[in-house]
Amino acid sequence: MGNIKEFALLHLFFCITFLVSGLTVNLLQLILYILLSRVNRKLFRTLNYYLIYTIYAQLLFLADWWSAAKLNIYSAPDLHHVLKGMGEEHAIILMNHHYELDWLYGWMVGDSARLLGNARVYVKKMLKYVPIIGWAWGFSDVAFLERNWEKDKDNLAYKINQLLDYPSPVWILLFPEGTRFSQEKFAASQKFAAARGLPELQHHLIPRTKGFSFTVSQLDPTRISTVYDVTLVAGSENSAPPTLTSAIRGKETVANMYIRKFDLKDIPKDEEGSSAWLMKLFQEKDALKDSYSKTGCFSELSGMPKYKAVQQKRRICSLLICIGLNLIVNCGILALVWTGSIYTRIAVLVFFVFAWLAMDRLVNITKISKSSAYGKTSPEQTKKNE
Repeated sequence: MGNIKEFALLHLFFCITFLVSGLTVNLLQLILYILLSRVNRKLFRTLNYYLIYTIYAQLLFLADWWSAAKLNIYSAPDLHHVLKGMGEEHAIILMNHHYELDWLYGWMVGDSARLLGNARVYVKKMLKYVPIIGWAWGFSDVAFLERNWEKDKDNLAYKINQLLDYPSPVWILLFPEGTRFSQEKFAASQKFAAARGLPELQHHLIPRTKGFSFTVSQLDPTRISTVYDVTLVAGSENSAPPTLTSAIRGKETVANMYIRKFDLKDIPKDEEGSSAWLMKLFQEKDALKDSYSKTGCFSELSGMPKYKAVQQKRRICSLLICIGLNLIVNCGILALVWTGSIYTRIAVLVFFVFAWLAMDRLVNITKISKSSAYGKTSPEQTKKNE
């Protein structure tokens, strides 16, 4: 079965389904936006939730079912109800940004909490023009940033208020490091820390505090009260590297999350205070990752509370959606090839070539340098004492 999952033709069929269904979703979003966004915005957002989930589910399928990724979560027992699908409040999620699949592991948690369709991020404005994902985000109150603070702060303030007004809970995922970890960026981060008299982190980039501080200052405690911190360590001695290539080829990856909950009222509102809070948080995250990297236990060297691992359970929704869409799209294409004219078959062949190039492009976009943070972990990480 493992060898079957590596067949390039199957990967191509998945990509074709993603392209056709994704563009169809974009068209439906546009139609609903024109018809409903002004007269019934609540209804539009509710319907849009399921449209976005249709796109996300196909990528989630790669982790949950195709590659059977294993996600171990370490958290206080009072958070288990959130992870089992009882997320009932808006929240901010803070997460380190070190792996090609860190976003997908985050989606796995969001899906279990039954709110993946309302997961939002801050992203570069250029992504707004990327078909399917970028266009879907464009209809979904995602904050697109220009890296011009004078423009971005007004846009952020508006988008934050828009998101907190959603009819169902929204999780806003922030990567305070601002960019994905690499050895080159790590060296520059350490140089920056030394020049500014900041703590030198061993496993993280110095967090960019301005966006976080501004976000905290704009939040209304009566509408949102929770901040979750997620420290992710991916890879193990016997697993495939945490890359999109591994997921597409059906190779099992392993990730471990240490999740902590904070009350928004305990985070200072002023820029200096919130910046200091975030820096302290990243020192703790650094200790957590250092402890796990050396001992296979988040708590042994960090001094943080020790929790039993709970393995993330996959939902059947992504499987059913992926099977259904692939049957509809690919059977339709095969029917065209079987009954169509020579020109129809040439058009289908051209589309297949386009889909192959699109899939190759998608994989290359997610790739990071081999010198980055992920890699095989030490044998010591096989400890089972958590």
